[in-house]
Parts: sequence; C-alpha cells; structure tokens
Amino acid sequence: MKVKEMMIRAATAHHANRKSADARIVNAVVLVSVAAAAMIPSLAMAAPWDGAATGVMNVLQGGLARTIAIILVIACGIAAAVGKLSVQWAVGIVIGITLIFGAPAIVDLISSWAA
Repeated sequence: MKVKEMMIRAATAHHANRKSADARIVNAVVLVSVAAAAMIPSLAMAAPWDGAATGVMNVLQGGLARTIAIILVIACGIAAAVGKLSVQWAVGIVIGITLIFGAPAIVDLISSWAA
C-alpha cells in the first residue's frame, strides 16, 4: 500500500470517528434538555399540546381519511374484478382501515386493562 493511500484512509477514519463523537454529544444534549424540560411543571403539562393532538386526530380520522379508505376499498373491488387482487394487499388495506378508524376504541380497551 502506498503512503498516500494510507494517509487518506487514516484521515477518513479520523473524520468518521469525529462525526460519531459529535453525534453522541448532540444526542446527550438533546436528552438532557428534554429531561430538564420534563421537570419544569409549566412545560410538563400536556394542555398546550392537547389541541394540536386533537387536530391531528381529526384530520387522520375525518372526512379525508374516510374518502381515501373508500377509494382503497373501491380499488380492491376493481382489482378483484380483473383478477389482480393480491391477498396481502387486500389484508393490508383492511387492517390499515381498521387501525385508523378503530384507534380510539383500541386505546380505550388497552387503558381499561391497565387500570
């Protein structure tokens, strides 16, 4: 191996080690920041986030999601009619629709088991 190749490999290895050390430092700072924020009572309350979370849930379970689910079921019907329906695809669509629209009931059931 030539000296130039050895120097390039050593520099590359040093750069990779430096990047991983930087990533560890950033991860530690983020972890400490989140832990500190969780300890401050005014920041630990979930009330400011409730409205945003409810809005996201309404979007994911509202009219748009229902329309997309209907289109997917229609696509399953068309694929079955032409003989191109994959069982895996159809089962995935059914499970996805069930999880999206049944999520509140599933969470309520699991939380009642925990209580």
